[in-house]
Amino acid sequence: MGGVRLEDGALRIADRSVPLLCGAVHYWRLERESWRAALSETRALGIPIVETYVPWQVHELAPGDYDFGQRDPRKDVGAFLDLAADLGLYAFVRPGPHINSEMTWFGLPERIVYDKSIQARSPRQSPVVLGFPPRMFPVPSYASEQYHLESQRWLEAAAGQLAPRLWPQGPIVLLQVDNEATYWFRDSAYDQDYHPDAIAGWRAWLAQRYGTPHEAGKAHRREYAAWEDATPPERFDAETPEQLALHLDWGAWREELITRSLVRFKSAMSGAGLKGVPTVHNLPLGEQAAPVSTPRIEEIVDLVGLDYYHARREHRTIKRRTLFLAGSSRLPFAPEMGVGAPPWFTPLTHEDSLFCAMSACAYGLRGMSLYMTVDRDRWYGAPIDATGNPRLEAGAWKSFLHALTNVGFHRLQRRVEVGLALPREYSRLSRATHLMGVLSPITLEAIGGSPVEACSEEPLGFAGPIQVLWWTMIARFAEALTAAGVPYVYVDGDAPEERYDGLRVVIAPTYEFASVARWSRLCDFASEGGTVVFGPAMPTLDDTMRARPFEVPRNGRRVLIDRPEDADEVVRTLVHDLGLETPFRASPAPVETTVHEDDGGPRVLFVINPAPERIEATIELPYAIAFEDTASGDRFAGDRSITVPMAPHACRMLVVRRSAQEEGAQATAGRVS
Repeated sequence: MGGVRLEDGALRIADRSVPLLCGAVHYWRLERESWRAALSETRALGIPIVETYVPWQVHELAPGDYDFGQRDPRKDVGAFLDLAADLGLYAFVRPGPHINSEMTWFGLPERIVYDKSIQARSPRQSPVVLGFPPRMFPVPSYASEQYHLESQRWLEAAAGQLAPRLWPQGPIVLLQVDNEATYWFRDSAYDQDYHPDAIAGWRAWLAQRYGTPHEAGKAHRREYAAWEDATPPERFDAETPEQLALHLDWGAWREELITRSLVRFKSAMSGAGLKGVPTVHNLPLGEQAAPVSTPRIEEIVDLVGLDYYHARREHRTIKRRTLFLAGSSRLPFAPEMGVGAPPWFTPLTHEDSLFCAMSACAYGLRGMSLYMTVDRDRWYGAPIDATGNPRLEAGAWKSFLHALTNVGFHRLQRRVEVGLALPREYSRLSRATHLMGVLSPITLEAIGGSPVEACSEEPLGFAGPIQVLWWTMIARFAEALTAAGVPYVYVDGDAPEERYDGLRVVIAPTYEFASVARWSRLCDFASEGGTVVFGPAMPTLDDTMRARPFEVPRNGRRVLIDRPEDADEVVRTLVHDLGLETPFRASPAPVETTVHEDDGGPRVLFVINPAPERIEATIELPYAIAFEDTASGDRFAGDRSITVPMAPHACRMLVVRRSAQEEGAQATAGRVS
């Protein structure tokens, strides 16, 4: 990759390993005379990579007419990047076409969103309008040929400024392909996209999947004499398993449409000369309920990350999202780690943002971009103001970021041997049976719900409502593993086999139907000595609802989860048989610990108190060991345990310093002298 690649949790740039610690600075939103101070203070925080969008809406004056600083000096992105390089910074650049960034029309020119050939369509062929501040607007279709043509022209224009500044000629070492590709938050299963180009894509996808209209019709239990007869469903109307195949295919196609769109955006970037460095795509809050496949997107870009905007009280959500990244992505990365927020979000304090970043690292995050590092319009809470002056809160961020770098956190590993498998075929069914229309699954999950929030509980001819039960089983096992002190991750059902490397146990909800590919991966895992916990049913139907024989996983344990105690019992058995618990157990509940180690043993211990009250936490130790808190400098040492005072909603990062004996010997020597 032209000398830049992902390696050991960081960017390898020539012979240098650079942690994925980035800071968002939006050049066009700052006075040009403030650039130097803003970038210098960003670097002083311990950030080696500046991150910025390059907004189409800002630079285009008219079709084909762009201002890159010729008329407004704030728009000179080339000069901004050159200055960053002069100050010793690398760059992570996000040229869109969609950027959001709290901009009207999400960074697209007004003419684009009001072009009828570009607009996404509802089943009745109405434009799909996004009700999002500061102004409602009709969203583009990911399938629109005109949208892709216009986007290609924009990316070619932007490349004129960016391509000459790709590393090694310039500072750009990371590029993002589009932004938050989840149907613009209008993601309910039958909300969109019925654009003519999307319908043509749907039929072409069916042809690829089934070969002929007749075979597709057999799968959908319909008569298709020609592909024109293969119309997509406009609402959920299935009552039996046989009627589900059409709806599950529609859900799979909507995921594929996003994937194909990103392929086209990346191809347009490469064709314009934006290539040779790793690429990224970010997913917004509520990703488990979104119609996207993380493993499929990782076939296109090098890194798929999640955006984080969470208050301290949302510890459980921070944990779940990070454990998903840790189990399902190449490198757990947050392209947007919210530091502050736009004014129309739930208010977030400095303490909220720092807790979110620290606890995400505790559960396995290895890189992040502080969004925003420097303040700007439609934002509050950045550690550096719009003139480049650090605020009081900058000190805490500096301490945390320098601690991550000094300990080489990106190279450390959190040992995890249990994976909770998230079956994509069941999540598609959940989206199809969602009952609240434009108040979509992703929206409900983003505001604190689960991925199965507001789903129908009709059994649809099965023993129970699979669209709800699969998540109930996952949640119960997550609680049981947490209570037992067993580290775990979530593994996407589409994840390749290498995501199972290092795991000894996979827990996979299975009901009357299942994906053949997912089941095959489970059987392969079992055949190589892994333990598979599955159930409550043995599948007999594939995801087209056709009868198919399924092999029972060797080393598999079939379980029936009717009560929380069932999950607890299974986990107790696994812990007893396999010795899975962490040696750094914390008490009392709900305090948790996570351990990050290298070949020499533990290097960092995070202690997390998600409760709203102060707790004196006792941490069991496997042997004598001493720690230092990276923020306060407090030291803790013990032979078999330490006591750590924990403030409400707090996370502490404790770095291993030396053995307790060495600590005591030094203290004795100090007293003697």
